[in-house]
Formats: sequence, C-alpha cells, structure tokens
Amino acid sequence: METEKSLEKKEELLEAVTANRCVDAYVRYLAAYKVIESNYGLFDKLARPRDIEDFSKAVYESIRVLDRVMSRLKEGLSRGDYKLTIQVDDVDRFFRVGKDCINEILKLAKYNPRLVGSVIASLALAFEGIQEV
Repeated sequence: METEKSLEKKEELLEAVTANRCVDAYVRYLAAYKVIESNYGLFDKLARPRDIEDFSKAVYESIRVLDRVMSRLKEGLSRGDYKLTIQVDDVDRFFRVGKDCINEILKLAKYNPRLVGSVIASLALAFEGIQEV
C-alpha cells in the first residue's frame, strides 16, 4: 500500500508536469505527430516505460522525425489537409519543441517515468488543436 508521503510526491510531480511550459510544448508537438505520423505505438511507449531509459528512447523516437513532421504539417496546412482549431500566429514555433525542453522533460521523468509519460501521452492524444480534414 502506498504511503501518504509517496502519494504527496506523486501529486507534486503531477502538478509540476501539468504546469510545465516544456511539457506543454512537447504535448503540442506530439499532437501534430499523432495527426501526421499516425503512430499510436509511440504513445504506448511513452505511457508504459519500465524506466527512464525506456522513456528517453520513446522521446528520441518522437524527436528523430521532428523536421519531417513539421514540414508535413506546414505543407498539409497550406494544402488544406489539416486545420487548426485554435488561433496560431507561428505554426513552427507553436508545434516545435527544443533541446532545453527535452532536457527539462527528462529531468521530470527520472523521478517517475511512467507517470510523466502517461500524462504527456494522454494530454497529446486529447489535444484537439489540430485535425485532419
């Protein structure tokens, strides 16, 4: 049975994850990744890592194709294949995640990669700001 102290730590981590600007940036990118790549297996990898190494491999898998996802996103938006349901001034800036944010996410995940990964995956899957037409 979980102690009250460990539950408090999980609640603190959950609050830190959901309020983090870098997590938000990664969630937006993963939402675009979901629409462009249709690779739902990645979300399972993020949500069920055995350890921080598994989590970091899943993050790597998503970031490895960042340039391709961003290129296809911009092309698809201009052709009308995708639509944004929110007002975005700079698509590249809104959906791109950088090195500093990946570092910050990995630091958060080292304490509980399964919790962090499942929250990120859930938020990305639920994000409705980009849709296929």
